[in-house]
Amino acid sequence: MGGEAWKKFLAGDDKSFAVLYHAYFSELFAYALKLGFDKETCKDAIQDLFFKIYISKNNLAHIRNIEFYLIRSLKNRLFDMHNDEHKIQEIDYQDIFVENEKNIVEQIIDEEKEMQLKHVISYLLQNLPPRQRKIVHYRYQFNLSYAEIGEIMHLSPDAVKKNLYRALKKMKDTSTTNSSYFLTYLFTILG
Repeated sequence: MGGEAWKKFLAGDDKSFAVLYHAYFSELFAYALKLGFDKETCKDAIQDLFFKIYISKNNLAHIRNIEFYLIRSLKNRLFDMHNDEHKIQEIDYQDIFVENEKNIVEQIIDEEKEMQLKHVISYLLQNLPPRQRKIVHYRYQFNLSYAEIGEIMHLSPDAVKKNLYRALKKMKDTSTTNSSYFLTYLFTILG
């Protein structure tokens, strides 16, 4: 039915255009919904498609498979509509490049500082007695309370606090002048 109506429409029979529209609307609408578009967008795209077909019928004589043409054209129209709605404003790519370059440099510096900080902390922790090292580990790696640490290590919460204070003081005293920046950062984190 659609093929005959298509031939008649191309031959100049405008009534066949309405037959085409009604013959394919439901199929095209279901296809558009399946692509994930809302009902109104689907209807608008189908209307646009048939309007374009009507005004450019003289240029469509080469179309033999109308079903394929309609589905492909509808899909293209839907994606064009989607892109128009989400069109990105003109971007200055030089600004993006400079911004990304700054971010990369900052990231490299941050990673280098973090690596140096880890080395300093590792060195300082190695100089602590095992009990104090465990307390620092439980407090800052597992975020345990003084009471929880005390329960694990069979100490009172006050004893845990004192040992933690001594450990942090020893770490601070052991630090060298070169690592003072990192220790300042460390003790800011540790509180």
